[in-house]
Amino acid sequence: MAQASIDDEVREGCARTLDLARRGFEARALDECRALAERFPDRPEPRLQQSVLLLQLRDREGAEGALRACLALAPALAPALTLLGELLFDKRDMAGALECFSALARLRPDDGRAWNNIAITELALGRVDDAEAAARRARTLEPTSAVAWLNLGRALAARGARDDALAAVRESLRLSPRNADALDLAGRLLAQAGAYLRAAQSFRDALAAGAGAMTASRLGDALMQVGDTTDAIAAFRDAEGRDPAHAAANGSRALFALHADEGASPVVVFAAHRDWARRHAPDFAPAPHGNARDPDRRLRVGYVSPRLNQSSVAFLLLPVLERHDTGELEFHCYAEDVAEDEVTRRIRARAAGWRDTRALDDDALAQAIRDDGIDIVVDLAGHTPGNRLAALARKPAPVALTWLDYFDTTGCGAIDAIVTDALHTPPGGPQQFAERCLRVAPLRFCYAAPAYAPEPVPPPGASGKALVFGAFHRNAKIGPRVVRAWAELLARVPGAKLVIKNDALGDERERTKHAERFAAAGLPMARVELRGTSAHPEMLEQYGGIDIALDTFPYNGGITTLEALWMGRPVVAVEGDTIISRQSAAILRTAGLDELVARDAAGMTEIAARLALEPERLGRLAAGLRERVAASPLCDVAAFTRALEAAYRSAWRAWCAGQPPGEAR
Repeated sequence: MAQASIDDEVREGCARTLDLARRGFEARALDECRALAERFPDRPEPRLQQSVLLLQLRDREGAEGALRACLALAPALAPALTLLGELLFDKRDMAGALECFSALARLRPDDGRAWNNIAITELALGRVDDAEAAARRARTLEPTSAVAWLNLGRALAARGARDDALAAVRESLRLSPRNADALDLAGRLLAQAGAYLRAAQSFRDALAAGAGAMTASRLGDALMQVGDTTDAIAAFRDAEGRDPAHAAANGSRALFALHADEGASPVVVFAAHRDWARRHAPDFAPAPHGNARDPDRRLRVGYVSPRLNQSSVAFLLLPVLERHDTGELEFHCYAEDVAEDEVTRRIRARAAGWRDTRALDDDALAQAIRDDGIDIVVDLAGHTPGNRLAALARKPAPVALTWLDYFDTTGCGAIDAIVTDALHTPPGGPQQFAERCLRVAPLRFCYAAPAYAPEPVPPPGASGKALVFGAFHRNAKIGPRVVRAWAELLARVPGAKLVIKNDALGDERERTKHAERFAAAGLPMARVELRGTSAHPEMLEQYGGIDIALDTFPYNGGITTLEALWMGRPVVAVEGDTIISRQSAAILRTAGLDELVARDAAGMTEIAARLALEPERLGRLAAGLRERVAASPLCDVAAFTRALEAAYRSAWRAWCAGQPPGEAR
């Protein structure tokens, strides 16, 4: 057969299969394509067409085989290289994808699509400099390509060049205003800059343009930062419904946010936790545990956490781990999504075992804990991001506890007890838990201040300056009732000022919007200063510029309260009925500062106003506050660690005796 005739027949055959596929006859088109490939085994076109049809039919393995057969016949066929590279990228075979895209770029060095594909593949491989170079090449070749500008933005963002990345993404959006990926990245960059209101709008626009669950979850995070709790909860629940693979994590975020909702009753909050557990971490029927039932032997304790690094919880956790009695127990760590730093290294140096759990699914993590012979597994996350409650629902150890980085029930029946105390959880009180209560005395945690904390200085009011109240809390904690109480306080203390400081107040345009919100709730903004975030040592130093710290309610401070006291500033708090609404009161009572605890907002206003109007009393209280805190059980790490170990031992002995640990609620 003449070559021209062969060319015509192959071309006509491929066109016929394409027409069949367009009319909905994909299976018939595929049969004809295969017949054409058998008839002309040396021609790549039928195999290329076959791969396209297989991709339409979602047979990715078959498509890959057809593309490899095609390239064996024509190694320089650009469409086949592109399709195979993109298919391998989707398979997460980044090395194979890069090989295809690089081969195409060598063949066609002016192909912008090839360079764009190289950029995103290099980025996936973590080679940021190479990704940026490829993205710049693509942008030079195609300066009006929204994709090229977006990929450059991605590379710059990965390098930490936030402002340049945002400029590139904005150019991408100018060229393609409804690109969901670009809108999502713009939102993330704005959130990193503390511009949470604009970030939230960008995430909303991305969702309207077709973005998915990750964007909905990021919207929830941004809304929490600006104090829009109701919409944040709705965003997290939207994310939960969009993505089954991450539904549990987004459901946990909604539960966390629920504690900042002034209208959510404890009954509603408890029911929501139980519902989460029913849907995402149902009780399993575990296999019997083979751990030796010796009540007095050395224990193997497993800590499961996503934050075994420098974080606020490190000031509570690290001192305990470094003082565990190794004759009493050995501890193992199960680290989820850990960015390693000096705190991580110090914990690892003391741990008997360490597992990076990021690549382990729930079954695998549960099995790893079993294989390590853990006697008591301790969840340190609750419903905070990165938790592994679904794995712990498989009951991988004889005793399962939850402690420290959360302030409520997990909702999970597989967790035996919540580690708490009589101040946070009074016996006979109204709190509801799926778990029993394992109490330590006097407080459920202790505090070790950072070595870089500056020395306290006298409060400004002691030297005759205008008195300054301070509230260094996230906006999510500052609800309408809190703002009204602060407004009443300023009305009762003429000339006094209020400093509100958090990381949502660093952007000037955003500060203006937040000032409008606070003014609408009654704060006299002429007497209020809004400050953005700062490095931790600087933030601690700024306590020197205030006289009295004000707590939030019903979502109290924790580390915030401890830091204010350590810097010599009294904290006035409202004591509620839940763990989180009793946290500051528990801290104050442990330090012997019961006089600073109120039962309601009116009481808080009265206590703070009276203290503000008695400068000599305020000066005396501030002068010895650090020493008072340091000498209290708040900072007695050795005693607390022994109390915690005793609680672990009592829980273990209960299991050995066939009894549940702690007290029923």
